[in-house]
Amino acid sequence: MHANIKQRIESVISNLEQLPSIPEVASKIISMVNNPDISFKKVAEEISKDQAMTANILKLCNSAFFSKGKEITSIEKAIVTIGLKEVKDIVIVLVTKPVLEKPIIGYDLGKGDLWLQGLVVATLSKKIALNKKRKDIADVVFTGGLIHNVGKVVLALFVQNTYKDIIELVEKNNITFNEGEKEIMGFDHHQVGERILDKWKFPPVLKSIVRYYSEPENAPVEHRYDVSIVHIANVISLMAGIGLGSDGLYHRFNNEALKSVGIREGELEDFYSGMPELISEIKDLI
Repeated sequence: MHANIKQRIESVISNLEQLPSIPEVASKIISMVNNPDISFKKVAEEISKDQAMTANILKLCNSAFFSKGKEITSIEKAIVTIGLKEVKDIVIVLVTKPVLEKPIIGYDLGKGDLWLQGLVVATLSKKIALNKKRKDIADVVFTGGLIHNVGKVVLALFVQNTYKDIIELVEKNNITFNEGEKEIMGFDHHQVGERILDKWKFPPVLKSIVRYYSEPENAPVEHRYDVSIVHIANVISLMAGIGLGSDGLYHRFNNEALKSVGIREGELEDFYSGMPELISEIKDLI
């Protein structure tokens, strides 16, 4: 382990000011949407306080990805037409894009690569949930899929400095890249991502997705299904070459996750073969 790098990472993640930020409205909207008694008018009022965000939300509401075929001209109409959870998804897309579209040098990901992979995993996670008749968690796994790799934004520079050591350990001990990260630096991007979500005040299920998507068997029981879906979507994405950075070859399906979600081999093949169509679907969001 590189003790000096571990100390530097500890310093970064202990200082909230050094972690990526998003507008406070995002965590407020997530909290409001999770409240079954909330009035959609109150959600619309909260969003409408930010004029720039309101304009961008309406733009995405009328995009091919989210549109229901009717022109949407207000936040209230958006909630009624496409749904409260869909509007929440749009808010998360808007506030996380500036964080995730930056180049992630240590992981050999260029500008926009991490963002594209997040969109792919988010959309595929949602498709898997709907395919399994779990509409109730479709928005949760969409958000979790979008931000699952957020810890890489912080760890990128440290990985760049220790990449050779990580790869040597991975190949020597036949372990995953994430395990190599933790062994060499004292932290992996999952732990750092969880700390970022603490700062963002995101709910426990999203923290579990970010923390455990590579090892879903270790997720809290109540979140394991959601985590497993994002795990599966992430591996399919990497198999298709989306987000395939320096660590991409060192990921594999977790059998417990496949069993938990009830994914058969034929379904995996269908999701994989549908990747070109999925990429076309998200072009308005890239």
